[in-house]
Amino acid sequence: MDLNDVKTIIQDFFQENTVTIIGSGLSVAEGIPGMGSLSIELQDKLPDKISEKADVDNWKAISDRLKVGEGLEEALHSQKPTSIVEEKIRETTAAFIRSAENEALNNVLSGAKQFRLSDYLQKFNIRNNGLTVITTNYDRLVEYSCEMNEIRVDTLFVGKFICQFSPDESKYSFCKSIYKLKGQSRVEYSPKVTVLKPHGCLSWYHINGCACSVPHLEKNNCLIITPGINKYREGYNEPFDTHRARANAAIDTALRYIIIGYGFGDDHLETHLMRQLNSNKPALILTYSLSDKAVKVVKGCKNVIGICNRDNGTLVINKDGESFFPDVNLWDIREMIKEVF
Repeated sequence: MDLNDVKTIIQDFFQENTVTIIGSGLSVAEGIPGMGSLSIELQDKLPDKISEKADVDNWKAISDRLKVGEGLEEALHSQKPTSIVEEKIRETTAAFIRSAENEALNNVLSGAKQFRLSDYLQKFNIRNNGLTVITTNYDRLVEYSCEMNEIRVDTLFVGKFICQFSPDESKYSFCKSIYKLKGQSRVEYSPKVTVLKPHGCLSWYHINGCACSVPHLEKNNCLIITPGINKYREGYNEPFDTHRARANAAIDTALRYIIIGYGFGDDHLETHLMRQLNSNKPALILTYSLSDKAVKVVKGCKNVIGICNRDNGTLVINKDGESFFPDVNLWDIREMIKEVF
C-alpha cells in the first residue's frame, strides 16, 4: 500500500452515512486531561474531601492500585468505590475537566488556536439527514467545534438557557421551511450534527427531577458517568439511556465509521460496533497510539484500517500487514486533512 492509496481510502470515508466516534485521545490533543492525569488529580484532591473511616479506607485501597501503575478504570473495577467516594470522584473529575475545557475554548475564541475538529467537519457535505458524532467524552469540544463552523448541534435537549431533555421534539427545532411537492407537505431541516454522549456531559444536570442541559451552570454535580463498575448501572438512567440507544442505532445503520482517539474500552458501544465491524463494514481508526484492543480489532476485521504514530511518521495497519510513511502525520486529523484534501 503506497501513500496515495492510503489517501484515497481516507477520502472515501468522507461521505453521507459515516458515523464519527470520538474518544479521549482527541480531547487530550486539545489539552483536556486524560485518565493518567485524572488519576494524579484524584490522588491529590480526594483525601481532603472524605473523612469517614470506611470512605478513607476505600479510597486508600483504590489509590494504592493507582500508585503501582494500575489504570483508573481497572482500579475502580477491582475496588468498587463507596457512594461518597464515587460522588467525590465525579465532582473532582468534573472540576478538573471543566477547567481545562475553559482554557481550550478561550484559546480558540482569542484566535490563538483552532479546534482540530473544525477542518474535519468542513470536509463533510452535511445535508438533511445530518452527521452523527458519538463521543465518550464529557467535554463540549465537539459542540464548540460545530458552532464555530456555523453548524447547528442537536444534543436531544430543547431550549437556550435551561434546556429540557426532549429527544422526540428536538429534531423539529431544526425545521428550516415547510413546502409542498406534488401536493404533499415536505419539511426541510437545517444541516446539523447530532452529538450523542452515552457517558454524559458537563452541561447536564438533574433539576426538579428532570434532566436538563444548562451550559452556563458550572457546578460539579453534573451528570457524568465516571469510570468503574457503577457506570453500567447508571447508564440505564435518562438521559444516558436514550443517548446510548440512539448511538447504538446510529452505529447499526451507518455505512462506515471514522474512529478518532478511541481505545475500544467501552462495552456500551462495542456490543453494536463490533457486530458491524465483524460484518465487514469499513472503519478508519485515527489515533496517536493504537491500544491493544484496537490492534486486535484491526487485525481481526477485514475492512478496518488503523493509522497511528510511529517514529514521528505514520504507521498504517490492516489485516494484511503494515506500511510505514516517514515525516507525515496522518493519525492527527488536523495534519490528515491538510495532506489528504
